[in-house]
Amino acid sequence: MAYEFVEVENIENVGVIRLNRPEKLNAWNAKMGAEVREAIETFNNDPAVGAIVTTGNGRAFCAGADISGWSQDLAGEREWTPVERNADEENWIDFCTRSKPLIAAVHGYAVGIGVTQILPYDLRLASENVRFSFRFVRVGLLPELGSTALLPRLIGLGRAVEACMTARTIEAEEALRIGLVTEVIPEKTFFSRVLEVAEGIAANPTTQLIQTKSLFAKNTVEPDFGKVMRLEGEALSIARKSSEHREAVQAFLEKREPNFR
Repeated sequence: MAYEFVEVENIENVGVIRLNRPEKLNAWNAKMGAEVREAIETFNNDPAVGAIVTTGNGRAFCAGADISGWSQDLAGEREWTPVERNADEENWIDFCTRSKPLIAAVHGYAVGIGVTQILPYDLRLASENVRFSFRFVRVGLLPELGSTALLPRLIGLGRAVEACMTARTIEAEEALRIGLVTEVIPEKTFFSRVLEVAEGIAANPTTQLIQTKSLFAKNTVEPDFGKVMRLEGEALSIARKSSEHREAVQAFLEKREPNFR
């Protein structure tokens, strides 16, 4: 399928989505959001793909929302297309949770929705030149996409409140130190390292990866450890009977790498 604001490709067993408005620093609009969602779903349905990377073309990952449409919003003049309306059928966090492993490869600016859209992702890998900012209050708006719940889980409540109230810039090393990203990578080796991480994840069985994501989503803020362990036990019981587990055991006995594709 042809997209207007994203590019997609398969690299080995990894699906790659590139935000593609480089002349506007990949400023987000509703159609871009809908296209990202559709591209992820297409990779979800592709058995050859085991992990999905989202990155951006040009100098930035995503410099926030496209402000050119704000005057239309204020005047109530914007006409939403069907693809834009459909983007809200399933909330973004639930959609990301049920998807294959999602990896954000972030370079340059990641501002506003350029950050909040990747908080439900499983990994955020950053180039050493990255600049994050939760600038919502600076433009008279508020954090969205579940970020007031997700950001405190990643970096702690105090840091999340401070980042959103000051709207300041968070550079790469600080982002790594506070847990906003999991790795900072030199610019020269950035995308090759991202692919290395993605391919390592994609080599694992998709069903168990998604079930692991689901357990973390359900259990991270669950105070009842009995319930946590019950959910884990139920999922593990199913996994023990799976074809993927049988393949892993057989591969071990035959002294070879398992093949889950």
